[in-house]
Amino acid sequence: MQMVTKEAFAELFQQCITLALEETQKQVAYPLPKELYLGLEAFGQRGKALSMEEVLSFPRVVDIAVRGIREERTFIWIRPSGHAYVNDFTHTWNTPVGMGPFKKVVSGFLWQRSELVSTQELKEEGEKW
Repeated sequence: MQMVTKEAFAELFQQCITLALEETQKQVAYPLPKELYLGLEAFGQRGKALSMEEVLSFPRVVDIAVRGIREERTFIWIRPSGHAYVNDFTHTWNTPVGMGPFKKVVSGFLWQRSELVSTQELKEEGEKW
């Protein structure tokens, strides 16, 4: 798997914006405004104008856990933290080293048990979501 640098990601993002603007402009009689309003439809950012730097940043911590089984698939729960977003991996959780913002969390129904969990119990937990 090839790693993508932040610069390469930013360039691809800008290319996509340019293509979207060009295609939309073909359908609009007058020129679109040059200034952009960037809005992220995720992580509670709806309705907030963001800078390019903010759009290209990421959560400081992202919790990840197996929450059960849903629709015959393992349900992976992902929760970005409420911390301010960062654009430098040195400011992320990074434990263990090299994991960046990703933090493995053990689901409550698993760490509270001393015996193994059955597939049925995982299905029941997954369906709660």
